[in-house]
Amino acid sequence: MAGGILLALGASVCWALANVTIKRAGQAVGAIRALLWAQLVGGLGFGLLGLGLDHPTAPITSSAVAWGIAAGVAALLAYTCLFHAFERARLSVTVPIMSSWAVLSAGISLVVLGERVRAGQLAGAALIVVGVITVARQSQSKWDGAAGADPRRERAALWAAAGAAIGFGVMVPAIDQLAPAFGQLGVIALVYAADLVLGLPIAAVLRVDLRPPGRSAWPVVALAGFFETLGFACISLAGTHAPVAVVAPLASLAGSMTVIYAWVVLGERLSRPAAVGAIAVCTGVVVLSLG
Repeated sequence: MAGGILLALGASVCWALANVTIKRAGQAVGAIRALLWAQLVGGLGFGLLGLGLDHPTAPITSSAVAWGIAAGVAALLAYTCLFHAFERARLSVTVPIMSSWAVLSAGISLVVLGERVRAGQLAGAALIVVGVITVARQSQSKWDGAAGADPRRERAALWAAAGAAIGFGVMVPAIDQLAPAFGQLGVIALVYAADLVLGLPIAAVLRVDLRPPGRSAWPVVALAGFFETLGFACISLAGTHAPVAVVAPLASLAGSMTVIYAWVVLGERLSRPAAVGAIAVCTGVVVLSLG
């Protein structure tokens, strides 16, 4: 259990760094373009690493194929929404909404995978839901007047953040189910590949610019792919030591870390009710983890 907790915390640190670099990458080259090249960097790198380090312990069954399809669809939803949300709105608005993926992951692990939950974890989940609703309502109805804030743009970003939460909420337990058949690192490359297979035809129809980033943008795009994929590597490995219902909330502490960064470093400000809602989300994640 201790190893799973440490790896989940490692995932939260990686994803907090990824949140910041994803925002910069999306602003530098556009959301979908940044997503494509970040996933190629992360997927190829960790896929090759998995070839040498992974040791699958289960055969590829029809159940694994079904989970693979679910993971691919969830990844497409999660990452498209994530990059759009972070490109278009403040981290302090979008991250608390996206962090609620842990509630869905925990719910799937309980209802579908048969894991058990304690009363403290239920209390934490309730805090997260209340906090998410508060942030969403305040972000839609009252803005803090920050320079350049666009209410319509941020409302659209809220919906995108909610879509990312749903996608990641399904993707994390799917990865846990796929890892025995494809390896702890190989499964990440598999999910990224499924995401790209599903997403590239849509991007082609919509004529989205998918050119490689320019020389100045490559570092931030590569870092976004590296940190995001390393976070999933940590959570995939954590699933071998602890239940998803414990791992997911701990990993979603990335949300609280990112919000703190946005307040302290980027100078983002929220209305007081929205700040209370964000604190409730972060508190709920901690309670859910320790309950």
